Amino acid sequence: MLKNDHDMEISHQRSLGRIRHLQETVPEAGIDVVLLNYSRSTLYYANTTQPSILLITPENYHLMVVKGMESALEETWLDPQKVSDARGYEDVKETLRDWGLDRGCVGMELDILPTIQYLQISKLLSGFSIVDISRFILEQRRIKDTKEIEYTRGACRIVHAGHQRILEVLREGMTELELSSEIEDAQRKAGHEGLYFIRQFDFFMGRGPLASGENLSKIAGRVQSISGVGMSPSIPLGASLKKIKKGEMIVADIPSNFHGYHCDQSRTYVLGEPPESCKTLYRGLKEIADRIIQILRPGVPCDYLYDKALTFADEIGLGSYFMRLGNDTQKLSFIGHGLGLELNEPPMVGKKSKEVIEEGMIIALELEMCRSTEEVVKLEDTLLITSNGAEILTITPRDLHQV
Repeated sequence: MLKNDHDMEISHQRSLGRIRHLQETVPEAGIDVVLLNYSRSTLYYANTTQPSILLITPENYHLMVVKGMESALEETWLDPQKVSDARGYEDVKETLRDWGLDRGCVGMELDILPTIQYLQISKLLSGFSIVDISRFILEQRRIKDTKEIEYTRGACRIVHAGHQRILEVLREGMTELELSSEIEDAQRKAGHEGLYFIRQFDFFMGRGPLASGENLSKIAGRVQSISGVGMSPSIPLGASLKKIKKGEMIVADIPSNFHGYHCDQSRTYVLGEPPESCKTLYRGLKEIADRIIQILRPGVPCDYLYDKALTFADEIGLGSYFMRLGNDTQKLSFIGHGLGLELNEPPMVGKKSKEVIEEGMIIALELEMCRSTEEVVKLEDTLLITSNGAEILTITPRDLHQV
């Protein structure tokens, strides 16, 4: 909740600035009106996730609330005169007609729009063509403002609470599920909102990946990362009922969500003494991460960072193990990704990526090594790109943690 009128005015101006950016950008692509109905987008532009439709034209905007009007008015940054009750998409046509629009081009986020809604809107707005504007939304969200950075720092503090709980409770014989639940409980008590968001159809992964021993090399097809095997084929990702043994590597990668913004952090643990080979792998992994962080700054191409990471791995003699998963000898095509209202935002720091690092981006640098089925380590941090380079926002020590 906003604390005072000053905070409300600042947030109102932030919201108007975001809307005006779209108003200035989309006409260049021949778009006459933007129609947003995805919760992450209404949160970004209007600070509410109540079921609603946000209409934006170059000259106007209006938030049409389908349900939860009282809550929406308490939450939104928009002028109440720009907010109204709505029956649904039937009212969209009337509003556009009132604005003098009965034909043209409507921009929507087609990568996440259900087909049934697309068909419904196409029928109602028969005089309009519908085009995808997801890239405009995601490009705008790449650069974070001070409040978004503050919320991300909060998410990082929450993840650290989960890490501290691991150090307190990890013991031989406990299951992956028991350890995961301890992490989840600690993060929830620290302020985690309980869900995280992935921009992908039909994505599921429980509360996040946690795996130990041989499960570190059993990779689900839905992700390009250590996934865990889950409880059943229903959700084959995350913690399982496998019991943790002494000397096994354990990777925890359970994200958090604070005021809509995410932290993505992975740490590697071991109960007792780790094998010497895993110590070597982890030292090399951290060295590669540190060297990448040193060259992370505005203007650096993402594909350059990816190539440099592979070069660094070769230079320390660990190239054949770097960015591998399970029995797959092919290297992963990325070493990092953007973070924000979703866990998988631009830019993709990877092979052949033509994107360039910019000041104000928040990215996850996600690195792993795999030598054999159980010789697996991972290190992932959330980073803020500043004018001077990269600031590590995650506060958990970046060590191989022995318990």
